[in-house]
Amino acid sequence: MSDYEKESELVAYCGIYCRLCDYFTGRIRDSARDLLGIVKKHGELKLFADTAKAFDFENFVKGLEWVSKEISPCVGGCRGGGGWRDCPMRKCCIERGIRFCYECNDFPCETLKFPKRVDELNEIKKMGLESWIKQKLEQDPI
Repeated sequence: MSDYEKESELVAYCGIYCRLCDYFTGRIRDSARDLLGIVKKHGELKLFADTAKAFDFENFVKGLEWVSKEISPCVGGCRGGGGWRDCPMRKCCIERGIRFCYECNDFPCETLKFPKRVDELNEIKKMGLESWIKQKLEQDPI
């Protein structure tokens, strides 16, 4: 498998380039762990939040704990079986036998609710996958 073919497998059905994705790299999980550590170290933050009636501090901590444990890096990207198992975009593309959402006659549709995803997919369609990958790597080298 060529380098391009390997990289093309890291472009999700919805147009996310896994290599630059915060889920894929583990950045979301790691950031939640870091913030959780800071929050636990600074108990006065609960007092601040409670006094300001800004939000439910206990639920905030529960959310950070959940993200720091449950949101793991998706090994292999969605094409390789990683990522969110219940992703409606992945399921739809697989059912329709297409590689990307933009190949569908219904593109963009209600399932693809994120304007950034639609923009990325339109770029891939316009530029071609190989050129798009090269551009992404030039903008944000690994």
